Amino acid sequence: MAECIPPPPEARPIPPKFELRALTMPSRAELQEATAMLAGAFDEYPLFRSAFPKAASRSNVLRTLFTTVLKDAIRFGGVEVACGDKIVGLLIWFPPGCYPMSTSRILRLLPHYARLVAAGPVGLMKLFRAQMTLNRFRPIKPHCYGYFLGGRQGVGTVLAKRLLSKADHKGWPIYLETQERRCANLYARLGFETLQAGVETLPGGPLTWTMWREPRISKSEAAPRHSNVSAAA
Repeated sequence: MAECIPPPPEARPIPPKFELRALTMPSRAELQEATAMLAGAFDEYPLFRSAFPKAASRSNVLRTLFTTVLKDAIRFGGVEVACGDKIVGLLIWFPPGCYPMSTSRILRLLPHYARLVAAGPVGLMKLFRAQMTLNRFRPIKPHCYGYFLGGRQGVGTVLAKRLLSKADHKGWPIYLETQERRCANLYARLGFETLQAGVETLPGGPLTWTMWREPRISKSEAAPRHSNVSAAA
């Protein structure tokens, strides 16, 4: 499947009524709400529109897809949400070593994949081909992977910065992919460098930018530590 994060909206502080938290044990209602939010946010995304041109089919596939992705990420990665009365922003990411998925994880998700194949076999094959193309450009060096990001204006940027802070603290580089040139420019402002610009994942399909960010070390962490041991006479 193509991995991508849509453009983070223009920076704008989240109103105080919204809180940021990790989604670790969602109720069925929360999972459905998160799935619906992501499906709506990504409905116009270039690769999904190319793979599933019919709106009704695309909506059905995306809901199944994001249900699968969320269940896997809650167990093996991280899901950060911005919410008040409802979820208004969501970020899915994986720590180093947790993406691409292991064979055991793929097998565990086979029932979900079967539903995806039934919903849109031709489109799913296009996503698979795009995934195989992008895998050739994925860095070998262990990294945190930014998978999907969606939300209201301003919320996406705050969620992205939340992940950057976590990665900096852990000393993790971050890798991501995007199909929006504007998005690549915005990520550059957050410290990302472009690895590959305009990769064609499908013949005549949307282009993809791959990006990388090394962890930032604070001055206090970078400062040398001095021992207080006195030399014996």
